[in-house]
Amino acid sequence: MKILDAKEVDIKIPFDLEIFMGLAQVRGLEGRETAEMIEYWNRWRPDLKIFTLGRKRGYILVYMGRDVEDELEALWDQSPSKGFKLQALVQTMIIGVLRELLPEIKENQCAPVPKPGTVLTKSLRKIGLELYEDGAMNYKYSTLTFYPYRDGCEICYLKSSCPKINLPEMAGLFKAGE
Repeated sequence: MKILDAKEVDIKIPFDLEIFMGLAQVRGLEGRETAEMIEYWNRWRPDLKIFTLGRKRGYILVYMGRDVEDELEALWDQSPSKGFKLQALVQTMIIGVLRELLPEIKENQCAPVPKPGTVLTKSLRKIGLELYEDGAMNYKYSTLTFYPYRDGCEICYLKSSCPKINLPEMAGLFKAGE
């Protein structure tokens, strides 16, 4: 059975305050909050793992390590508002990597999820990750998409359940202004 080559990638990504503020649903941050977010960014950045799978055409995998997952879980228990902001910080890191490696994501706003086939599943298992039949992985903060970028929503395995695509069809369920 074929196994895709896995290569760890190390790239520097800057803290994108605009993406963070959108994900954290805040309009602004006080200086001390910004400093705290940058502190977490710098401390957690080494736990952000980035892999390419395959050679010329394959996949990009980005995930946050277990230590950060565990720390973030404890922070949620102590302060849900802080946990929410720090979760947005981890999501900002992942989006930053994707935007750096796949500039098309800025325009398309989507990182299509590949179908969990046998070769992909075994290749991920070899580096300690599980890809489940529903497209989820065994790391809470993780993303797997095509590398180089391919086709957007049209080929996404999660297309049938994506709120971005399907929400307009559910418009009658929501009242105006809510």
